[in-house]
Amino acid sequence: MLVRKVVSVLFLLTLSSVLTACFGVRAEGERASSANLVVRRGPLRPRLMLTGELAAARSDALIVPRTPSWQLQVRWIAEDGTPVRAGEKVVELDNSTFTSDLEEKKLSASQAANELARKEAETRTQAAEKEFQVQQKRSELEKARVAAAVPAELMSLRERQERQLALRRAEVDLAKAEEELAAHRKASAADIAVQRISLEKSRREIRQAESAIEAVTLRAPRDGIVVVGEHPWEGRKLREGDSAWVGMVAASLPDLSSMIVEADLSDVDDGRIAPGMEALCVLDTYPSETFRGRVVDISAVAQEGARRPLLRSFAVKIRLDRVDPRRMRPGMSVRAEVLSPEIREALLAPRAALDLSADPPRALLADGGSTPVRLGPCSAAECVVEGLKEGTRLRSRDGGRG
Repeated sequence: MLVRKVVSVLFLLTLSSVLTACFGVRAEGERASSANLVVRRGPLRPRLMLTGELAAARSDALIVPRTPSWQLQVRWIAEDGTPVRAGEKVVELDNSTFTSDLEEKKLSASQAANELARKEAETRTQAAEKEFQVQQKRSELEKARVAAAVPAELMSLRERQERQLALRRAEVDLAKAEEELAAHRKASAADIAVQRISLEKSRREIRQAESAIEAVTLRAPRDGIVVVGEHPWEGRKLREGDSAWVGMVAASLPDLSSMIVEADLSDVDDGRIAPGMEALCVLDTYPSETFRGRVVDISAVAQEGARRPLLRSFAVKIRLDRVDPRRMRPGMSVRAEVLSPEIREALLAPRAALDLSADPPRALLADGGSTPVRLGPCSAAECVVEGLKEGTRLRSRDGGRG
């Protein structure tokens, strides 16, 4: 019985010492963490983290050519990132619409050429007949003139009148023959012109079809890597079987020496960065290396994203001070940390002691009260404030005191 009491007392003493030590460590930790909740003066350089991807500032675009058919189907396309040589095939569009009609167009052109040759031969034959008739009528007119020119005293009055009538008849017949010849020439010229237009139209259609067959195979203008174009409204890369339209970028060959970072700035952060600010960029593929750069452009209007239509953001472009064409590829994801200009000797308050949800924001004082403050730029841990004095002790939002 005595042994049990001794063991119980020893257990209680051990437990008490353990709890005392634990609470002492916790209290010591709270005092250590709360000791930092003091308004101080110092430098601050706000940073804003953006996400984006690599893109080429310059590239050679392979565009769907203008063809008689406005919409074409992608029959074959090289894989994204494939290296190609100059002249190699990158995209092949469906040309069946043109090849199926090509033979028919060639047959039509051949028939039109034969018809033109037939009409020209027929026209020459008929023109020769009309010209012969004109010459014949002209000869008859000359005979009638000679007959009518005989002196009146050498013939009777009746005979003279008949010869004068024959002369007038020959003149009328000649004029009629000449009119028929002129009309024939005019009508034949019009028919031949129409036939030539038809033939030229057939030949032009053949040239267009042959050009379209050649043009729908898009080839690399130089050595490079292939970047497949984006589907205009599905937010993905083009693939075989997709429809493509005239003027659409099916693929491109980027200039790897012109790589930049294209990032998105949420509209709630509008005004926090500006062109000229320094940026530290890290490729997710190579997280151990940092590439420095500067913000060169921010879009004037926030746009809704294709995949997240409820979120609006500004397009940001960052020019890198150094690029690595051997490793950098368009589309690689990038984390960009944009550095604002450093603020020297600023009055700083810990963010943990600020109630940023209040309007206006309030600083939580160590005595349990709070006071409104005006906020300036912030970093992850501190904010520039107005309305507090240096050395003011604060408490954290979870209840700790300085």
